[in-house]
Amino acid sequence: MKTYRTILCLLALALRVSAAEAVPVTFQLDWKPTAQFAGLLMARERGWYREAGIDLTLRGIPPDEGVVSNVVHHPHWIGSIESGVLLKERSSGRPVKAIGTMLQGTPIGLISLKSAGIHQLKDLIGKRIGVHADGNEAVKYVLHHAGIGAGRIEVEVVGYDLTPLLNGRYAAVQGYSIDEGVALRQAGHDIDILHLHDIGYAAYGQVYFTSESFLKSDAPLLRRFLEVSRRGWATAIQDPDAIATMVTATVPGTDRRHERGTVEALIPMLTREGGPGSMGRMKRQTWKQAVSDFNRLPSTTSRLKVSDIATFDLQP
Repeated sequence: MKTYRTILCLLALALRVSAAEAVPVTFQLDWKPTAQFAGLLMARERGWYREAGIDLTLRGIPPDEGVVSNVVHHPHWIGSIESGVLLKERSSGRPVKAIGTMLQGTPIGLISLKSAGIHQLKDLIGKRIGVHADGNEAVKYVLHHAGIGAGRIEVEVVGYDLTPLLNGRYAAVQGYSIDEGVALRQAGHDIDILHLHDIGYAAYGQVYFTSESFLKSDAPLLRRFLEVSRRGWATAIQDPDAIATMVTATVPGTDRRHERGTVEALIPMLTREGGPGSMGRMKRQTWKQAVSDFNRLPSTTSRLKVSDIATFDLQP
């Protein structure tokens, strides 16, 4: 019994030492710390990052800052962003690389009222759509991929107000199935969503990325981050209510029903490329297609290789 107590005391001491020596790491979100980041929230709440020697801070993004630039200019920062945005930033010279992904697809889609009868891209020819500034490149790509030339669909950059869709100004608006899509359905609107990953856009949503300097200096820590995050996601999707409660208790202005709906909406995208065992992982073939598509865009000025944008060595 004395030996058993001694072992427990040593284990407790080891945990305290580990917690005291945990490396401070900031995770730069591309939005507020809502249920879109359920896995990270769950892992932090359970103390799993700290157990792995990581003192993780989840940081929302102020409107006047950039996710990628923040990660590049701070040591020990990780971020998440759409793969298309990361490609554009890397092409412009930012020294960043993807190390894993939350979603094995993208929640970006073209949202329309079911009454508009928009079932495929060609149904939008001759009509007007609204897109967000950060989704403009993705929408331009799918139109280019489908052979729909400039001007055949009128594209306007818009904000996040959905009223113009509801009053008929736009036949469709670019939005996120896990955000605007959830809000519209919960408000009783009958909608259709054309997910861009289903119409030719090879992409990942919420890609984990970091600076090349952090990658070179502490790859083992980044590997532990991915392992713990994967554990967090696997746990979070089992209890959407807990995540919704956690978010509404800590993030002003959030709605519990909406946050729960977000978790439910993103679940299919977590393992889209290979089932439960693939959670958190990226495929080289997806990045190969994404890079090839990016290099063919008329707006691309600096061509990339897969090795420029992603590493697969750290994936759990």
